Amino acid sequence: MRNEPAEVSFEPVAEGHLPMLLAWLSEPHVRQWWGDPDVELGLIRDGCAKGEVDGFVFRVKGEPAGYIQSWVPSEYDEEPWAKDLSGDTPGVDIFIGPPEMTGKGVAAMALRAFAARLFESGAARIVIDPDAGNRRAVRAYAKAGFVPFGEWIDESGRTHLMELKRTEFERNR
Repeated sequence: MRNEPAEVSFEPVAEGHLPMLLAWLSEPHVRQWWGDPDVELGLIRDGCAKGEVDGFVFRVKGEPAGYIQSWVPSEYDEEPWAKDLSGDTPGVDIFIGPPEMTGKGVAAMALRAFAARLFESGAARIVIDPDAGNRRAVRAYAKAGFVPFGEWIDESGRTHLMELKRTEFERNR
């Protein structure tokens, strides 16, 4: 596997990370898009334990900066927008934890490093599904190379569907 940029490193979520993750999930800039911190922490913990998600705390220049996970959207009936995705297309979710690290390009940098890992593991395409109202996230994902491929509207709101293909990623490295 190619090394991540020296600025970004990934640690699989461990029990010792849970208090920090809960604190981050409680920050207004995360809670607005992720929901109830206790519920979300339980989903992260259980998803990692069951192998439903590959969750990581990522660090930038050695400092804890956020959480990122990959998962397989086509395996979830509650994600109807994903029904046509192939089983080898990972989805990615991310948040920046410390508020002072938002708006500084951290998410785009972490996403590119994480995408490199997923592509080197065989993915040909990666998807991400921000709430269409989360403009900061949409901009960060675009900066990382993700482009729109669709939109999903249901009772919970509007989801902006974005993708990053390995061929485009490699071309722009």
